Amino acid sequence: MGQRNDQATASFLAPYSKPASNALEGGPHVAEIEVLTPFAQVVDKSRERASGGYSEQQAAAEYRQRGDTVVVRVRLMLPSAFPKKESGPASAPAPTQDQKKAIRPENFWQNFQISMKQRDKTLATRSIQNKPIYSAASKDAPSVLDGATVWLEYDAKSVASEPATVEIVTPDSKTIAASFDLEKLR
Repeated sequence: MGQRNDQATASFLAPYSKPASNALEGGPHVAEIEVLTPFAQVVDKSRERASGGYSEQQAAAEYRQRGDTVVVRVRLMLPSAFPKKESGPASAPAPTQDQKKAIRPENFWQNFQISMKQRDKTLATRSIQNKPIYSAASKDAPSVLDGATVWLEYDAKSVASEPATVEIVTPDSKTIAASFDLEKLR
């Protein structure tokens, strides 16, 4: 499925991902929330490596090494990575380069509380990882921090095949939630 990396792959993975938006005043945005079951992780990895000759044997070996996990992936984007809605007299002035640097520490994602819940109980994470997202450098501008991707890994045995909600509490105490029916997802 992942090797095809076509519309069928995209259609299969679509229910595992939900766009999210929380236009914080000048703060980071929650752009996307994904829940990947063990099967979806294999399809996703295979899709990512389709052009590099990723084999079934490699996928099986990685799966055995990783074990049965459920992964929540959250993409957080800083405001300058989003296009401006309007530019008129009522819009805020663009931040200066010094202001951009001041609001862009690579660990900004730690100001968000991310959890997965089932039946109003918060599930325990096995691990949390993050990776900063940088813009591409150009002739006129250096690469800058645009956001971060955060992965929360859960032992699949602690995640039931029933609805689950990923909740994100933003630095300004707003809650963003996305629900996934894990009974229907493979």
